[in-house]
Amino acid sequence: MSSAPFAVLAPEVPATAPEDPPSPSRWRRRASALLPPVLAYLVSHLVYTVAGALVAEPFLPVSGRVRADSGLYALVASRGYELFLCDADPDLGPMFAPGAWCGTAGWFPLYPGLIRVLTWPTGLGEYEAGLLVTEVCLLLSFVLLWRLLRNTARPGAVAVLALATLLPAGVYLHAVFPMALAGALLLACVTAVASRRWVLAGLAGALVAAAYPMGVAVAAIGFGAVLTLLGRRELRPWAAVRAALAVCGLPLAGLGAVFGVHQLTVGHWNAYLMIQEHYGNGLHNPLHSLAELATEPSVIPIAEPRQDLLWVLHVFTDAELWWSLALALLVVAAAVIASGRGRLRPFDAGLAIYAVALFVGPLIAGPGVSQYRSHTLLLPVLLVLRHLPAKLLWPYAAVAGVIAVPMGMLFSTWLLF
Repeated sequence: MSSAPFAVLAPEVPATAPEDPPSPSRWRRRASALLPPVLAYLVSHLVYTVAGALVAEPFLPVSGRVRADSGLYALVASRGYELFLCDADPDLGPMFAPGAWCGTAGWFPLYPGLIRVLTWPTGLGEYEAGLLVTEVCLLLSFVLLWRLLRNTARPGAVAVLALATLLPAGVYLHAVFPMALAGALLLACVTAVASRRWVLAGLAGALVAAAYPMGVAVAAIGFGAVLTLLGRRELRPWAAVRAALAVCGLPLAGLGAVFGVHQLTVGHWNAYLMIQEHYGNGLHNPLHSLAELATEPSVIPIAEPRQDLLWVLHVFTDAELWWSLALALLVVAAAVIASGRGRLRPFDAGLAIYAVALFVGPLIAGPGVSQYRSHTLLLPVLLVLRHLPAKLLWPYAAVAGVIAVPMGMLFSTWLLF
């Protein structure tokens, strides 16, 4: 019999041990990471609450965030699309040329579709459901923006977040409009492009294109990123082709889906264009549009405006236009500077192209288009400004705030459309 000692067997350890629950310090880190975007979200509400108070109009209630086109999105959500000759309506007929088309098909379907999804099980009204979509998307936008800034030096990151909070036309990011929805989807697209998830970026871009007409410009973000990677030889040609098809083709497919919805619902794939035509929107020389917007008085959208605010309307809608032009130029300059220093990320190049496209696109559509509303979709291009010194961004943010408050006052008194 062997005199060797008995071996003591250790208990078998599972191949994959269960993960420990997050420690309190981990929860604190996560909470601190969310604190800046949540504060930005709250401060942005405070800005427009103050703006409303300055003209004795409440901003926070649902009624304070509903304006003309909000009703059209609510109609699409509740009744679906409509298209008819304006002459068929005795109230609309005298307002438009003979043969003009009216209805709700001039507005894109994603936002009213989400409103309909929310109203059906919850019993919320269309405006309440629309505002819920807006608020969730606005908070998500700030969170996504801050996450994309996580590797940026703190002063620059905070300055960019301040710019997002004080965006001159940012009141529309709080309203019953699809602007916050489009902004969140745009930043989701940038996040996917940053991680080179091309199909995911393209799908987010398709949703942007289905949310707002100018949203199809999202294709520029992925296109610029793919082109940059191809130039650096970080993507092989065939891989670049596949990536470009995803990031450019899917947004175009999203726009095509809008035309398909209109074909199925009102019998005209080009119903959006038919309605926009009677507003004078179409193909215009962007320089002529810019000159007209800069020299002609702003459109007064209501019959009995507050006379004391008309000068505010004319001055600050022009100021918003020039601030947005400066933003597009600053973004291009920041991308060039970053490229010279070897710090340009592929999505920076795409955002620089997108900034130009998003500013010029509404001008091509015509001066009758709400330029300032479209400019809210410049939100993601603020990321590129992280390459500029924070001491330059803070004065620019201060100017944004000086414009944002009067724009909020104009919105609260129905002088913006």
